[in-house]
Amino acid sequence: MCCQDDEVLDLPPAAIEALAHYRRLRDERPWDWGAEDLPEFLRLARFSRLGDLTAALASTGGDWSLAIRRVAGEHPGPGLVVLAVDADGTLTSRVGTPRLAVAGRPVTLDVVVEAAVTAELDVAGTPVTVRTGGAHVLTVDLAGDALRVGYAGAVHLVDGAVDVRAAATLRVRGTGWSRWSVVDAAGGGWWPEGAPAKHDGAHRPYFHARDTTLTVPAGELTVTCTRGPEYAPESRTIAVDNDAVVDLEPERVVDPGAEGWRSADLHVHLNYSGDLVVAPEQARAMQRGEALDLLNLTAGNLGGERVYDRELFEATVGTDLWRGDASARASVEFRNDLLGHVHALAPGAPPARYQTGHPGTAQPHDWPPNSEACTDLQATGASTAYAHPVFAPFGVADDDPYGPFLSPHRTVEARALVVDAALGLVDGLEVVSCFDDRAGAELYHRLLGCGLRLAAVAGSDVFLSFAHGPGVASNPPGWLRTYAQLGDAPVSAEAVRDAIRAGRTLATNGPFVTLSVNGAGPGDVVAAEAGDVLAVHARVRGSGADEVVLVGPDGEIAAAPVGPDGSDDTVVASVTVGGPLWIAALARGGPHPMDPERPVFAHTSPVHVEVAGERVARPADARWCLGLLDRVEALLLAEGRFDPDHRDTQLADHHAVFEQARAVYRPLCE
Repeated sequence: MCCQDDEVLDLPPAAIEALAHYRRLRDERPWDWGAEDLPEFLRLARFSRLGDLTAALASTGGDWSLAIRRVAGEHPGPGLVVLAVDADGTLTSRVGTPRLAVAGRPVTLDVVVEAAVTAELDVAGTPVTVRTGGAHVLTVDLAGDALRVGYAGAVHLVDGAVDVRAAATLRVRGTGWSRWSVVDAAGGGWWPEGAPAKHDGAHRPYFHARDTTLTVPAGELTVTCTRGPEYAPESRTIAVDNDAVVDLEPERVVDPGAEGWRSADLHVHLNYSGDLVVAPEQARAMQRGEALDLLNLTAGNLGGERVYDRELFEATVGTDLWRGDASARASVEFRNDLLGHVHALAPGAPPARYQTGHPGTAQPHDWPPNSEACTDLQATGASTAYAHPVFAPFGVADDDPYGPFLSPHRTVEARALVVDAALGLVDGLEVVSCFDDRAGAELYHRLLGCGLRLAAVAGSDVFLSFAHGPGVASNPPGWLRTYAQLGDAPVSAEAVRDAIRAGRTLATNGPFVTLSVNGAGPGDVVAAEAGDVLAVHARVRGSGADEVVLVGPDGEIAAAPVGPDGSDDTVVASVTVGGPLWIAALARGGPHPMDPERPVFAHTSPVHVEVAGERVARPADARWCLGLLDRVEALLLAEGRFDPDHRDTQLADHHAVFEQARAVYRPLCE
């Protein structure tokens, strides 16, 4: 182990063998580990200009080759090599600012291959075929000062892509575990020996340590140290000639733990294919470096029969992987790509099934309903939450309030949520996730308006075994997190589970938001009478928020801007009770530093206000949910995968739970 981990975990033999097996699979067939047919965007994850490529693809109407050429440009960016085969079959190259290197240490280069005629090349050991008029992108690890390209029976050396410098030694240290980033003058990242070479969603390199040494190129380096969203990063630019030591200590900007709020990332994949195989000890270093109290490592399949980390989960189910300054639990994610994914916290036993609807597996059909999986997980003692519920905004078309939520058909949307929430089978919703948080909040508000009391939670869905993307998949665990109000209770999976069930939560990708309604906090129920005036206020602390907002079933109640220095961080309102309602607080901001495509966002669970013992029941929200039920059932009929010999019976099982949900929503429409 690198980075001064002071304890080797005593893993079960089955988990140790699984890690060894994953390493063999990765070495034989990188990325998909020999078992999956991964989508192309996963194979392109290491290409540091993937975001630019995605934008170019949209602007060119889906013309892949034209999009790649636009990203390449006439003058390539740093660390980019463009190989071009012209109509005569001549190979030429264009090189951006060279990457810095030291002898014996490979560096990563992005490569674009353009071809006017069909060409077969070998780029640093990677075979590439480009058809006439096409283009291709790849990322290679280069050891040496020249890129070797095999083409037309000859080896071509592309010079200028790498600048080999004298080696220097850099020691970085702090008082505790932290996230470090070491970047050279050309923008290249550097890591200690044995540390996963991770990049975040903004392409910044990082690793976790408290005191470690790494080999770097002599010259100017920028070193940054932080410790998750509760801390402000500290940076220093230094000139390293031979040996250097950098001591940095990030400043804590908010301390939720001092107020009884403890942090958790409820949805993290330890190994999930990719270019790394991550041992639990490495996950523990990441957790410590992010100052994350609870790490929930979810076993799950990707599309095939293999359930990644199943061996670790089943061998340790119901027990902690480690305790102390941080706690971790192996858990599980149930996956159906048509109806939605559900993660569990603190199950006491393995589930009856891990997935449905994936051809070539033991469960190839979209049956039984997701409600059975939720029932199964709750019966083991787990809390349940639908993951990454909405990919894109609702209502993009005037005549369709559900927008792209129902198409494409097999993606990530929590379509069965509207069923399972009504049946009491869901404890939480990832209001903050790796996808559209504001759309997720809109779905959440519709359910709250029907009197359904789900907790707002967060799960990053990061893949620790991916070194670079896609998107935010290679972000550190806890870059977004759930805060659970535990009071003086010690952190444990069970304590956080119970807080989720009680609604004592905040979901955030950075800001820390607190809410008070007549002195009550998230998850509490306030008994009121019509005409009562409620004193409501919310406060946001931390970084990234521009605005703090109070919301209820009729929309925004009040909002206040946040000062650039963090001042004016409170919104206050007096709310006159006209009937049952819910009140929550949220914070909004600009682009997230680890996810430039999405904004800073946080959302509390609500305070529930009852009048004469009645819950909120808004007819408009109930009608919206009923309409969604109809659309999801129609989608299931049109696109569901069912056993031809038992299709009618399987559809009848789905229809039965849809009807149970309709029986909940229909009375609310009156």
